[in-house]
Amino acid sequence: MVATIAKRQAHQYSHRASWLFGHPVLRAGGNGRANWSKGSTLTQTQKGGGWAAELYGGVQSGNDWAAAYIPVNDMPVPDFTEAQWSYYMTNTETMGLGIVIWIHDYTDFDKRAEVTQVGGASGLEKAAGQNAHEFDTTTAQMFYYGENTTGTSLTAGAANQYTWDQFRNDNLFKNWTIYRISFEYGWDASGTFESAFLEEARLQGINIPLKAEPGTSVSQYATGSGAMAETLSPKTPFQLVRIDLHLNAVATQESFTATVDAGKTATVYDTLLISKSLVGVTDYVVNFGEGYDFLEDDEIDCAWTNTDGKTWGLTYTWKALP
Repeated sequence: MVATIAKRQAHQYSHRASWLFGHPVLRAGGNGRANWSKGSTLTQTQKGGGWAAELYGGVQSGNDWAAAYIPVNDMPVPDFTEAQWSYYMTNTETMGLGIVIWIHDYTDFDKRAEVTQVGGASGLEKAAGQNAHEFDTTTAQMFYYGENTTGTSLTAGAANQYTWDQFRNDNLFKNWTIYRISFEYGWDASGTFESAFLEEARLQGINIPLKAEPGTSVSQYATGSGAMAETLSPKTPFQLVRIDLHLNAVATQESFTATVDAGKTATVYDTLLISKSLVGVTDYVVNFGEGYDFLEDDEIDCAWTNTDGKTWGLTYTWKALP
């Protein structure tokens, strides 16, 4: 016990000497997408510092998600007691934007676990519009999965829900540390999760700056076998880098178009970027880059009638601008 306390004190000292929470990193999997955004609605401009993490869960099949990862400098598990966050949801969904606490044995990185708040937990708001949540360490709404967790009195699996305080006081986990905290959206079995915007996050009384890292490229993917009608809508000033189109077989008719749907309400400002006949084509790539800068309310619409019924894959690549 004395050794454990000494180690915790050493880690607490290192936090004061260096850092505790790092810059958020956006990640996504499956049909999910994650990117930095400047929300354009009035209520979004009333929150945070101007940037938001746009988390799009997409069509849900159990493994589709988007998240904001916040690195943590090995905070002892018992020390974490406070979190607050606010987020804007495009639509009402079955789940809200929940917290995940990633923990490990800081002397043996083979031993780790993620402790997840149930997405549909009581009190976790999930209605269209502005939402906020204050983390309650005494509510049984946390479950975990992990590796090499021998010694815990808690049972792994989503069906086994505990309070965070139970993890803080567990025989095993109370000696571990936190290496990451994330806010996650998705992981449902069905439905479509439209965009949720993480606008504010505070951990242990410390506000986490939410801001894009300049120059980071983001890709958005879409596929289908019917008519194409896809939209790139970053909701932040952006530079269009590239559009990639792949067909499973040579097309025999019709043109592929990409059009700027300008944020100005009048269609007179809309601009045709591409009009390409796809006759004899299976792959088509257009590089844009410098000079192709757009405003936060501009969108890029790609369309193709696809009478042939070819299977297509479309990729937009873009960068957020300051």
